[in-house]
Amino acid sequence: MSTAIKWIIGLIVLAALAWLVWYSGLLSAPAPVAQRAALVATTTPQQSAATTTNGMSAPADTSSAALNQDAAAIDAQVQGLQIDTTSVDASLSDKSITQ
Repeated sequence: MSTAIKWIIGLIVLAALAWLVWYSGLLSAPAPVAQRAALVATTTPQQSAATTTNGMSAPADTSSAALNQDAAAIDAQVQGLQIDTTSVDASLSDKSITQ
């Protein structure tokens, strides 16, 4: 190989490395350091033990009734997802109409 070809290949490799470093974000400015905000005391109402989320019982309730309620809520959500999946499957098998 001639020295000119070696120089050209070297320049191409250096350009590729420079682009890779630029593209990876190593040349950008460092992220600003977060300033500590003054702590402000706030009050929030405490949730009662009977509070439910998405049909689920309270997080600390491990009674049989709570587990049954949670299982029923999960079953209802899964059935809803199965209906959605059936709709999507049906729409994928639609045939296009030529006009």
